Amino acid sequence: MRIAYWTTACLQPEIEAVSKEVFQLADHFRRSLVFGISPHYVFRTSWMGRYIGVHPRFDSFLRIAIPLIERHFDVNHVYGEVTPWTFYKTLRCKPLVLTIASEKGIPKVDFLERCQKVFVQTNSFYRRLLDLGIEAEKLELLYPGVDLKRFRPQADRLLQIKRPRILFASAPRSEEEMESRGVYLLLQAAQINPEGQYHLLYRAWNRGYTSLAATTKWLDNHALSNVTLTNNIVSDMHSLYPNYDFTVIPYTQADGGKECPTSVVEGLACGLPALISSRASFAEFVEHHKCGVVFDPTSSNLVSAIETGMREYRELSANAMSAAHRYFSSERLFLKMTQLYQSILN
Repeated sequence: MRIAYWTTACLQPEIEAVSKEVFQLADHFRRSLVFGISPHYVFRTSWMGRYIGVHPRFDSFLRIAIPLIERHFDVNHVYGEVTPWTFYKTLRCKPLVLTIASEKGIPKVDFLERCQKVFVQTNSFYRRLLDLGIEAEKLELLYPGVDLKRFRPQADRLLQIKRPRILFASAPRSEEEMESRGVYLLLQAAQINPEGQYHLLYRAWNRGYTSLAATTKWLDNHALSNVTLTNNIVSDMHSLYPNYDFTVIPYTQADGGKECPTSVVEGLACGLPALISSRASFAEFVEHHKCGVVFDPTSSNLVSAIETGMREYRELSANAMSAAHRYFSSERLFLKMTQLYQSILN
């Protein structure tokens, strides 16, 4: 079967979470192609990578081309925003599946009703769509997949922690996002908690990257020996997590970043409990499964969450691994998608 994956992601799976999820599916279903529309490139294509990306300024052309392209595939799978505008207007010919990996925007009920299946990644958005009148049979909570053979804990994962090592790998792209994503909150926590070791893992975005300079300037004005800022692409993230004890999501607003953060999901698979703000949608999962510590978004509350996490580390880490195997297996994801696509075609 041939699947057309349509996304508004930046088509950089090595640095962007939604792109990573889309390409993971496309790599499994080898007769598929990924089509992207994003302001972060003018034209981007790779025959080997099986993707084509176009800037939204070519909207008039896209409205003609997309209906022609979709005819060559068996299923349309839109992956990303709740209502991606161009795809909402143009995909009409083939069966439609939607994965909502970004909850920003206003749901279009008529678009959701045209979908054979709608996948969401948080309980809160599942409830929101039910409240909008979307049929429960059409909705399903399905988390991103992780290769549990690669993302796994080291044997000494549960040893006593003396100086907690905290990884922030959900870096903002722009300076304007730094407050809502919790960068300043995290740096303020580092100021009042010198025992913690904080690593801000930024990504070398191709264009429109303004958060690095702002973060560097802040660090230059505050002498902190317990904060490390790196700016590079890490192609083997599975080898990075064992160097840390926690991942952190310090959003100060509900729309601070990706609702189901990839760094948290991968960290749980490696036995790292999550330190997550109560403003983040995924905090509900962490609290329910006791695989991390939820804190209200202030620097002092984050420090308290770290202390709690250290006291309860053995239990939290074990729960993290258990939750990962139950909910985030990539094999489970591929099986689910195979069954869905086949049922649609049959």
